[in-house]
Amino acid sequence: MDRPGFLWVGGGVLGAGALAWWQRNAIARAALSRRVNADVRLSAAPSPEDDMCVLTAAQDEGPFFVRAPVRRDIREDRAGLPLTLRMQLVKADSCRPVQGAMVEVWHCDAAGGYSGYRADLARKPVDTMLYLGGLDAHLEPTHPGTFLRGAQATAPDGTVEFHTIFPGWYEPRVPHVHAKVFVEGASHLTTQLYFPDDLAREVHATHREYVPHGTPPYTLRNDLILGRQPGADGLLLHPARVGEQMVASCRLGIA
Repeated sequence: MDRPGFLWVGGGVLGAGALAWWQRNAIARAALSRRVNADVRLSAAPSPEDDMCVLTAAQDEGPFFVRAPVRRDIREDRAGLPLTLRMQLVKADSCRPVQGAMVEVWHCDAAGGYSGYRADLARKPVDTMLYLGGLDAHLEPTHPGTFLRGAQATAPDGTVEFHTIFPGWYEPRVPHVHAKVFVEGASHLTTQLYFPDDLAREVHATHREYVPHGTPPYTLRNDLILGRQPGADGLLLHPARVGEQMVASCRLGIA
């Protein structure tokens, strides 16, 4: 190949590479949203009114855990579809309520951002992974912030209640709520709670705080964490509509 031809080919390769890098997040989203999780065992979370208890499946903590203030209303200034989250903590083998345990929850806002962390990465899967350094890394907060984070001690009947909003979505995740359980200061459960795909799509397609951010391209069939941890017993919430808000109840079982 003569020099001009070599330069033309080389320039074309560099141009294609530059275009691919410029479109890196769109390309990654297309690939991630087309994957299919195999063997996911996602079952409904028992309600506190049910006669059954299950050992709640563990899930990744994720990179955005920060110890939360003790409070019931965790919304602060975040707007969105009101969601009341009622939880009961029990021993899985006996259904005996666990009193005095600390239950912490945290999730993203309608735009996909977590308090304490950069909000501009919610729609950039490649940039986010590079920034985090991997899915299993913990990222220290970059600025103060506590919205959509809260902790409460369980009552004698094992219950806690949080007032929050329906979570948004970010790359490459479906809407979800993180939860951790501490008993006498020791961590006994780290997990994530999920919502039916049709409900997530409906919320993001019709409620004004979510519409600007689009409907999630991810579902329970291709969510990245469910693909990594397919055992998800007791993690699917089925919220009920109560007036202008939603109420989700679940029972968490620990060993």
